[in-house]
Amino acid sequence: MKKFKFSLDKLKSYKEQIKKREENTLASLRAEQLDKLHEKEELLKELDRRNAEFIRKSEKGMTAMEMVTEKGFISYILDSIKAKDKEISIMTAKINKQLIVVTEASREVQTLEKLEEKYRNRNDQQSIMMKN
Repeated sequence: MKKFKFSLDKLKSYKEQIKKREENTLASLRAEQLDKLHEKEELLKELDRRNAEFIRKSEKGMTAMEMVTEKGFISYILDSIKAKDKEISIMTAKINKQLIVVTEASREVQTLEKLEEKYRNRNDQQSIMMKN
């Protein structure tokens, strides 16, 4: 009996490679976004620390120059947090676009798998009919 050979195997393999590559890209984007979220968290901790330090110093008394310097650090951290939020937002948009790409690649592979199954079933039925 002749072994079943799916005629679109090469195409299916190619589509699976594309799907895998796109999934890896998605995983990379998610890892990058996670890094940016951790960086933002560190900035928020630094902001809390600087605010507490500012309050402590202002209770003891500080010069105008010290106050301007501390407020400058706090302002810089706030600007960094805003920039990090923008980066995170951009990463979220990239992830959403990549999810669409991965979904489409998965759909193409599933279509070929269903087609292969259909051909396999048809081939099996023909083999059974030939035996009878």
